[in-house]
Amino acid sequence: MLGTASLVVTLSILSGFEKTLTGNVLGYTSNVEISSYGNRPLPDYPGTSRYLMRKVSGIVQLTPFAEHEAILRSPRGVVGVVIRGILTEDTSVLAMKRIVSGHSLAQSVADSIDPIIISTGLARELSTGPGKNIAAIRFNERLRTREDILANLHVLRVIGTYATGMSQYDDMLAYTTLPAAQAFNGFSTTQVSGYDVRTPTLESSAPVADSINHVLHYPCIARSVFDVYPTIFAWIDLQKKPTPIILGLIILVAAFNMISTLLLIVIEKTRSIGILKSLGASTPGIARIFITQGMAIAIVGTLLGDLLGFILCSAESYFHFFKLRADIYFMSSVPVSIEWQHYALVSVISLALALSATLIPARIAARMQPLHALQFA
Repeated sequence: MLGTASLVVTLSILSGFEKTLTGNVLGYTSNVEISSYGNRPLPDYPGTSRYLMRKVSGIVQLTPFAEHEAILRSPRGVVGVVIRGILTEDTSVLAMKRIVSGHSLAQSVADSIDPIIISTGLARELSTGPGKNIAAIRFNERLRTREDILANLHVLRVIGTYATGMSQYDDMLAYTTLPAAQAFNGFSTTQVSGYDVRTPTLESSAPVADSINHVLHYPCIARSVFDVYPTIFAWIDLQKKPTPIILGLIILVAAFNMISTLLLIVIEKTRSIGILKSLGASTPGIARIFITQGMAIAIVGTLLGDLLGFILCSAESYFHFFKLRADIYFMSSVPVSIEWQHYALVSVISLALALSATLIPARIAARMQPLHALQFA
C-alpha cells in the first residue's frame, strides 16, 4: 500500500511540475515567437498573418504584439518593465487568466486613458492598484533632458493586477492593448513588434519555427519556446533523469517487503504445511496457496495505495499544503497532476512484481518435506 501510494504521489508531482512549468512558460510566450533583429517594427501585420497562415502548415493561431522597455513611475516608486500590447480577445495570455484584483483587458471599458495590467509585485513596489494612474516613460538612449522625458511620457490607468506564481517573470511584464502599445512605441496601426504562434503540440514548435524562418526573411526571426527559455526546459529534463532511480528504489523496497511478509507466513505456517503434506496435499497445491495469499495482499494493498495516493494528491491540489518560493521554483505551491495512466501503470507494475515476489516463498513452502515440517514445529 505504501509503495503504491509513494509511486502514485511521486509520478503525480513530477507530472504536475512539468505541466505547470510548461503551461506558465507558454503563458508568457507562445510555442513560436516571431520578432525582428534590433527591435525593428514589422510592417503590415494583417497581410503577414494571412501570408504565414497560407504558407506554413502547423500554425493553429497567430496573434500580433507590440512591446518596448519602459520605466513605470508612481508617487512612491520607480520600476523598469517591458510593456507588451496584445489583442484584447487573445485568451492565451496566462496573465489574463490569473487576475487577482480589478479585471482583464477584455473587460476594459472605453476610456480616454489607456489601460495597463501589472503584477501584484509591481503593484506593491509602486504602491498602486486598480483605478490609479501611473506614468510610463518609453526607455531609449535619448532620455537625457527633461524635454526628452516629457516627449516619451505616457499616462496609463491600472485596471488590474495579476499573479501567475512565476514572480521573476511577473515583475518584468506589464500588459496593455495593442493600439495603446503601438502609440506608445510610435508605430503605425499596422506595425507590430512580432507575432505569437500557437502550434498543435509543444514538440512541433521547433519544426514550425524552422519553416517560418525559411518563409520570412531578414529582419524577421522565429524562435521556438525551447530557444526562448532554454534554461527552464533544461531544468525540466534534469528533473526527469533521477526519476527511474527513485521509482526503482521504491519498487525494490515494496518487493522486498512482499517477500519478507510471505516468508514470515511460511515460517508461521510450517506446521500447517507439514500437516497438509501428510494428508496428501500436492506440491503445486501448496504453492498455489501462497501465491493466492500473496496476490490477495497485493490486490488489497494496491487498491488501498491507489486510494491513499488519490486522497493525498487531491488534498494537495485543493488546499496547497506545501508552499514553494515562487522566485526559485516559478510556482507558489507543489503542483500535482492526477492522471489515470499513472494509477494504471503503477497498479500493473505492483501486481506483476507481487506475483514475481510470491514465487520464492511459494517454492520454499511447496518443497518442504512433511517430516521436517512437523519436526520444525
